[in-house]
Amino acid sequence: MKLINREELFKYNGESFVWYACYGSNINYRRFMIYVNGDKDEKFGNKIGCSDKTEPAEKRKYIFNNSIYFAGESKRWGGGMAFLDYENLGKAYGKIYKIKMKQFIDILDQEQTCKLYDAILLIDYIQNLPVFTFTAKTKLTEILNKPSNKYKNVIEEGILDLYKEIEPDDLKDYFI
Repeated sequence: MKLINREELFKYNGESFVWYACYGSNINYRRFMIYVNGDKDEKFGNKIGCSDKTEPAEKRKYIFNNSIYFAGESKRWGGGMAFLDYENLGKAYGKIYKIKMKQFIDILDQEQTCKLYDAILLIDYIQNLPVFTFTAKTKLTEILNKPSNKYKNVIEEGILDLYKEIEPDDLKDYFI
């Protein structure tokens, strides 16, 4: 796992495929597609979405070797937002989407309106394609905050849709 700067993303052709690894609400495919297609009401996302509305070429499970934590205050959901604790080992359920680099940059731009997602990580290579995600550069311990039930439900739905072996009750400890 390597922390990279934004300029490194532009070394890739915008049409080339990359994997976007997510661990928060974007693990839920319906939620993720709001970032791609836009949100006409701007209730849960940017009105415009990505410049390229193409659906992911592929999606699959991805287990992070790091845990997630919740911090800050989401304007959309209320309560804390999910962040990857990339400096400490743990386990987090994730999903990777095979999308074009220009889509990843558009999604990053939408997420960075919150200002707390200020770290871009190159976390892996799968099928010889880079796997990117984003989080906070430093762990936001001073603003830890429980996620709202609405936010947890969206994440749970995304996890349970993909990880058929997990029972809903197994997720209670996941959010603690």
